[in-house]
Amino acid sequence: MNNYFTIHKLFTTKKNLLFLLSFILPGLIFFSYFFYTKNGVLTVDLGQQYVDFLAFFRNNLFSHPLRLIYSFSNGLGGSMLATDAYYLFSPFNLLLFLFPENLLPQAILIIIGLKIATSGLTSYYYWQQKINMPFYALAASSAYALSGYVIANHFNLMWLDSVILLPLLINEIDRTLKQEKSHLILITFLLWFTNFYTAFMTLAFGFLYLLTQIFFFNRKKQWSIFKSYLIKSILGSFLDAFMLLPVFIEMLQGKAASSANWSWGFQFIPYNQITKLADGAYNFHEMQEGMPNIFIPLPFLLLTILYFLNKKINWKTKLANGLLLLFLIASLFWTPLVLLWHLGQFPVWYPGRFSFVLIFLALNLAIIALNQQEKIKLWQVLPLAIVALGLILFVTFNDQSFDFLNENAQIATGAFLALGLLFIAFIYNKNNYAAIFFYLIIELELVINLVLSLGNLAYQKNYDYQNFVKNTTQVTNYETNHDQSLYRTEKNFYRSDDDPFSANYYGLSNFNSISNQHVLSLLNNLGFVNNSNSYTNFGGTPITDDLFGIKYYILPNEEITPLKEKKQMKYDNKNQRIDVGDYHLQKRFNQLILMKNNYALPLLFLSPTSTKKMKFDPSNITKNQTQFLQAATGNTTTLFHNVIWPDPKKINVSSWDGGWMQYSKKRKNKSARLIFNLRPKTNSSYYLELPGDIDDNAIDMYVNGSFVNLTVRDSNTRLINLGSRQSGQRIQIAITLKKDNLDLNATNLWRLDTKKLAQEMHSFKQIQPQITQPSALVIKSNHFSLHKKMTMKSTIPSSINWLVIDNGKILHKNKVLFANAFLSFNLNPGKHQITLIYIPWILIIGLLISLITLVIYIKINENISVSVNMEK
Repeated sequence: MNNYFTIHKLFTTKKNLLFLLSFILPGLIFFSYFFYTKNGVLTVDLGQQYVDFLAFFRNNLFSHPLRLIYSFSNGLGGSMLATDAYYLFSPFNLLLFLFPENLLPQAILIIIGLKIATSGLTSYYYWQQKINMPFYALAASSAYALSGYVIANHFNLMWLDSVILLPLLINEIDRTLKQEKSHLILITFLLWFTNFYTAFMTLAFGFLYLLTQIFFFNRKKQWSIFKSYLIKSILGSFLDAFMLLPVFIEMLQGKAASSANWSWGFQFIPYNQITKLADGAYNFHEMQEGMPNIFIPLPFLLLTILYFLNKKINWKTKLANGLLLLFLIASLFWTPLVLLWHLGQFPVWYPGRFSFVLIFLALNLAIIALNQQEKIKLWQVLPLAIVALGLILFVTFNDQSFDFLNENAQIATGAFLALGLLFIAFIYNKNNYAAIFFYLIIELELVINLVLSLGNLAYQKNYDYQNFVKNTTQVTNYETNHDQSLYRTEKNFYRSDDDPFSANYYGLSNFNSISNQHVLSLLNNLGFVNNSNSYTNFGGTPITDDLFGIKYYILPNEEITPLKEKKQMKYDNKNQRIDVGDYHLQKRFNQLILMKNNYALPLLFLSPTSTKKMKFDPSNITKNQTQFLQAATGNTTTLFHNVIWPDPKKINVSSWDGGWMQYSKKRKNKSARLIFNLRPKTNSSYYLELPGDIDDNAIDMYVNGSFVNLTVRDSNTRLINLGSRQSGQRIQIAITLKKDNLDLNATNLWRLDTKKLAQEMHSFKQIQPQITQPSALVIKSNHFSLHKKMTMKSTIPSSINWLVIDNGKILHKNKVLFANAFLSFNLNPGKHQITLIYIPWILIIGLLISLITLVIYIKINENISVSVNMEK
């Protein structure tokens, strides 16, 4: 009974109720949208990338934790440490284990909602200390938790932990300024640990905030405070060395390896940023190529301006905060500052990823202004009215330039500007219910902004993801149970580039902000569709299948009885690889077929040739693939043969005078087509080599009536499979022109002699050892003998972390990488058994630094405790 009254008291006191409300209300508003719209939360990168990483995390953390250090699901194979640190280390992700695998999308929605709720709680904890009337703090906490940044980036859930921790960081900096005991070390550690990327932004803002506050102290006190802040920040950072060091090294090898073009210009016209203050100023274009999302409820916007009109606030303090505010605003669009906040890289999609700190500062200034309880004069209201009028006029007259400024957005913006002015001029500080009134209009505007903003987005169906995972995992589990060797698997369709993580197989495709640039460059040269941080299996041939060890292919089962929509897999993104149907049929499943490539090499293989640096020509894919094959096998046979283009049938098309394979529309307002009919004389596989500038924007293409996906990412030259084993049969290539002119001069038709390739690979494979993977970090060969010196090459991306052991002795790896990307080493005649062990040296060094830092921290605390006791 006593426990009941204790719990009842805990939740019924006014103070605790407000804390509870600060947590529940933002999360409830967010959840309610998805409940009433029946939308799944998966969209853009969350549906195409993060959900796969989270599935991998859930499937391996407790069962195969070493896979979180290194995995062959990560592209062709790579470290997972930076990926873990960027995407997976939020403590909230542990909630995934409370849900069955088939409810993963729903679990992610709950995690996002809880993060939003928690950001409301932490910001309320901070602001309720700053103001006497808690409903103002409650309004600010909701405004922060459901700000434009959070609504626009809710699906980038790994960034939300820093939103949660920012108020706590500023709280600890305030304690440091007062020279009180603080938990700055812990908050700094948590920031780096949960997401190093947004942690940098948060800690950078914290440093700038400290400078604005410390500026007015005397020099002696300034140094004492700054020294305390610096020591605690360094200790908190060094405690994270076990994570930050691997991240730093992998970033140098990945995204940071590419340089950005610095300039003194602007990312966009600065005054256009004003439109992002309107309600509902968000849509798909804005997340891709738009402006940072800085929306806060408009009454708070007016109060932020009122802060600088308040006579009670010292002008020096206003100057310091004003300079910080201007610096953050300039950072939204001025190129040097944009690059500074984003670690020297332009953000690919999702602009202004640091803008939550600007939102926090604006709300903080508004809270300070509200706490002054100043009597508002006409001269203060007048500038606010001018700002409000200017904003609504700007939004109204620019509605044609920005499609998110629809009628509803304009009405909402005007209404809440009017309510904000009404509150400041006639209600604030004049009515006992002013705070409650203010709180209610803030919550109403947050709901309207959320509905208008998210209503502009499209979400994937949860069952599409669930059907994919259920069916592909059934196939990959069968593979694992029936084949214990080390191999790769691919598909001729994809749900996302990170399918290997969700479906638990070793593939080739990958989408990761931290990608191995050597591998990316090689795949680009071999004709695989890619961009700066992703690559797919689109563009491969039997040559690359064999060399990359793609032993199994998963294909759609076209012979099944049609199923209900919620049970049917989707194959929207099909790869034009007709020749994979020539592989051996291994097994039919409910919705998929498993094919086996009998000529796939192991991931480690013996080669008669030494490792040499290779020069690739990105515009000559067949030459590059031939060179790759010859470097592996030592065989100089030419397998690609050029095929002469047949004369086309032209419909509303004319050829250029004196040109070759160059065409123009006759009548520009009518459909124009080219039809090429090819009749192969062999059962070889036929390919069309297409330059990157001929994509789905230039033409539509059909092969024997089937639509071919021509989407490219970074203008990649690629090979498109037209047919295989179709001797004497017609292969029809129909091209519809989307523009007035079409230049096919750089396109080529190729015949790949698959029969000769099979013969060559059959012989070459006979000499290869068997390769297994006893654990995530160990690869072993069987015992084998060599009669002459050979090179063991691989399609395992080279890394300093791979230790090569032959019969118990450490071998030196070749400094020149095989195919400019992969591990290789030399073997002398005799008996061998090769063991590869992946030892994450940088992680080990980082762990040692973290442990030493922890010991130092404990010793410092012990000395402080002794000093305090002696003083007593």
